Amino acid sequence: MNIHDNYQKNKKNIFFSKNKEIQNHREKLINIFENDRFDKKNNDSLKNINLKNFFDFKYKYLFPEEISVINNNHDNSYSIVSVNGQCSNFKDDKIEITKILEEDYNDFSNNNTFEENDHFVNLNSLFLNCGFKIVIKKNNNIKIKISNIVTDDDLTIFQKNNFICEEGSSLNLIEEYENKNNSTLNILNVIKLEKHSQLNHFLIQDNSTNHNLIITSHSSCKKDSTYTQKVYNFSEGYVRNFHYSELLEINSEADLQGIFFLKDSNTSNNKTFVKHLAENCKSNQVYKGILKDLSKATYFSNTHVDQVAQKTEGYQLSKGILLSENASYFSKPELKIYADDVKCSHGSTIGPIDENAIFYLRSRGMSKIAATKILISSFINEELSSINNEQMSDIIQKKLLRYLSAIK
Repeated sequence: MNIHDNYQKNKKNIFFSKNKEIQNHREKLINIFENDRFDKKNNDSLKNINLKNFFDFKYKYLFPEEISVINNNHDNSYSIVSVNGQCSNFKDDKIEITKILEEDYNDFSNNNTFEENDHFVNLNSLFLNCGFKIVIKKNNNIKIKISNIVTDDDLTIFQKNNFICEEGSSLNLIEEYENKNNSTLNILNVIKLEKHSQLNHFLIQDNSTNHNLIITSHSSCKKDSTYTQKVYNFSEGYVRNFHYSELLEINSEADLQGIFFLKDSNTSNNKTFVKHLAENCKSNQVYKGILKDLSKATYFSNTHVDQVAQKTEGYQLSKGILLSENASYFSKPELKIYADDVKCSHGSTIGPIDENAIFYLRSRGMSKIAATKILISSFINEELSSINNEQMSDIIQKKLLRYLSAIK
């Protein structure tokens, strides 16, 4: 079913369908889809995807019978199970969790960082059917783990979440996506860091072959705040990671990192984009990938430095190892600099595993398979050793061993 027919048939079941302002915005989105020719060549959001799977689909959403679970572990940590994008309300002296409201939708739709032709973001706004807001209250230091569960096959979940770190707060956030059903999960996260706040954000992605995961995020950082994001993609199904960040005030930082492990005929699209809009800000964008069999990946990295953003430091790096001749990884770094007192650089290296290193290890009595596994582990060792969360480190190590065990 095409997008227009899907919307007309299901709009009564979509969030905020009675709000005229939101309805007008959605009509504009429908016009974009109807007038767009879906040019894969010039649209980053359409690389390596089957258009029919995502834009000619049957809308289906089920409100979960079981209410999501929120546990306060009484050690400044919380465990949340989000079911089909829904989360129960919760409030204490440290955090507050509520469903998203109409004003939250407007906060998303008025964001001009996203490109107008990012069709997955537009789909999310058009068919929005779930989402929640989490506020970390002032001067609190907490941990949250969210397990994102999809209950049934063929669901189309369009979810918006809002994370707000109030002044002086610190959040260690782990999000897990491990679904084995045939569904599509399209999530848009908006993350706001107030002055002197910090968010360490880990995303673990490990879905089955027929499960599609599209995650887009936008973080905004005020004075002396830091947003760190680390993505670990072990999924066998399609995954898109598009992550944007704005450094709004002095001494703010954004660190966007990702590692993906692809095999078979799997694909993954990745993008990071940081806007420097104030002085003395830093950004880091680093993505690494291991690809075997017929797998494909893209990574677009962008740094925009405004003319007022003097003393900027911006770094981009892309690295990939191709374990087969039929795997492909396309990387495109971009710098747009309008200030003159900056330190910015970018680099990209993609290719087969180092045969000289393989030969050296084999000359020491090691098999080719064992040598390959050691070199892959070494390739991502810096990122793994930088994980300062023991729980996260154990999870990633186990998934890495599973991926390496399939190399033959």
